[in-house]
Parts: sequence; C-alpha cells; structure tokens
Amino acid sequence: MLLARNSIATVAALVPTLCAGLAFADPPPSVTDSSGTQTPPAVPAEDPTGGAYTTPTLLFIPAGAVPAWNVRAIASLDMQGPTPSDRLAAGTSLGLQPGLGAEVGLPAGFTVGAGTMWVGGDTSPTPISGGLSPYLQARYHILGDSDGQGFQLGTSLTYKFVGFQGDPGEMELAFSGQYRQRHYELGIQGVIGKDFATTDADGEIHAYALYRVIPQLGIGAATQIRVGLVSQPGETTYDVIGGGIASLTLGRWQLGALGGESTVGLNQGQVGGLGEVFATARF
Repeated sequence: MLLARNSIATVAALVPTLCAGLAFADPPPSVTDSSGTQTPPAVPAEDPTGGAYTTPTLLFIPAGAVPAWNVRAIASLDMQGPTPSDRLAAGTSLGLQPGLGAEVGLPAGFTVGAGTMWVGGDTSPTPISGGLSPYLQARYHILGDSDGQGFQLGTSLTYKFVGFQGDPGEMELAFSGQYRQRHYELGIQGVIGKDFATTDADGEIHAYALYRVIPQLGIGAATQIRVGLVSQPGETTYDVIGGGIASLTLGRWQLGALGGESTVGLNQGQVGGLGEVFATARF
C-alpha cells in the first residue's frame, strides 16, 4: 500500500515537468491527420528545382499552380532568322519577339495570368503590332503533390489575340503532364486551338526532357509540333520548333534559354534558326 502511494506521488510530481518540457519543445516537422497519415508542414521549404508551377521552357504550360496569392512575373525575348514581316525585324534577316506576362496563384489549385506571347503559326494583320499577341489564361492543377515532385497533371484555357488590330483571336485548351524528380523531369502536353475569325482549328503536341546536373541547374531538349486540323487555302498546315534548353533556378528566381530551329511564320518547308531567353521571378 505504501509502495502504491509512493508511485502515485512520483508520477504527480513528474507531470508539471513533462508539461513544461512539451511547452518549450520545437514544433514537429509534420502533423498526423485523423487517418494516421503524416502531412507536410504548413510552410514547406523552397523547392530547389523551382516547383511544378515552373517549366524549363516557355514552350510548355506548367501543370502545377502558383502558390496562393503569390505573383510570378515572366519576361522573354525570342530571336528568329529568317523572320516573317510581322516581327520587330531588320529586313527579314533577324526578328525579335519580346514577351512580358504575370500570373497570380489562387486557392484550390487555380492560377490566372495575362501578358503577351509569340503568336505561333498566325501572323498579325499589319507589321505595326510587331507580332505581339495579348493573352489571358486560366489553369488548374488537377493532380500531384504540392511539393512538385512525382507525377503532375494540369489543364489550362488560353484566349489570345492575333495582333492588336481587332482580330477576334483564338481559344486554346491544353492538358499538361509532368514527371518531376530532383535530378530529371519529363513533360508532355496536348493542345487544341480554335480560331474565332475563320473555320481554322489546329492541334499541338509539346514535349521536353531535362537532366539536372544539380537540382538548381538542368539541360535538355524541347519540341513543339502544330498540325492544322482545318486551314484556309494557302496557309501552312504544320509548324515545328525544336532545340536544346537550359534552366537555372535560384530560390524564387529562374533563368532559361532555348537554341534550335523553327518553321513558325515562314513558308511551308522553310526552316530558320531560333533563340530564346527568359527570366521569371515569384513574389
């Protein structure tokens, strides 16, 4: 009986000490939900690969969503030679195509964006617009871990003008799939586009493969193939872009480049050189 009383007294004395220790202990790195599954902390560490809301080439729409209420700015410069007359060109030897855009992450996996982009296979009504094409885009992260690793699936809807001259533009629906690991990633994307000014419609396949020398630096290759499903007489029925890519990610900053060939905007069967550099930042 005396032993039992002593044991109870010992436990009672230890309770305040244990509670004080728990109160000052570091919070656990993860929590456990009702099913016993561990979930990541509320504020995950920065992904050295940039996250699934980035891609190593602007030829590809990311599958992932920008973190909620974050803003991602994108600036780019494309260089093509020979060039069609709707580019900011010196004759037809070299054309420059600047681009500027921004996107905002929303809750529930949505992202909205706007800016300018390469027109693609279409040409502007006059050279005044320099081939620039405003766009509005909404995308949704369908499937994938929030840490950006493993398989990612997303969809996007993009409305873009063809120049600034009042053309009603076109709408594109895309589905993007990526498989991302710290030392490599792969992506494939399918796009269906419909022009509002004519009966034109096209389909596109975009793909890339990247090997990361270190998690922050990757090199690889990318391609884009467009096929006209419905086209007007005299229009090109296909376009191809392909080349090597490189991407450097430093925290929330990214630098990327592409060097290769393109048939965009040229006569059917004609091929020109293509270079692209871009930079992104997330705030």
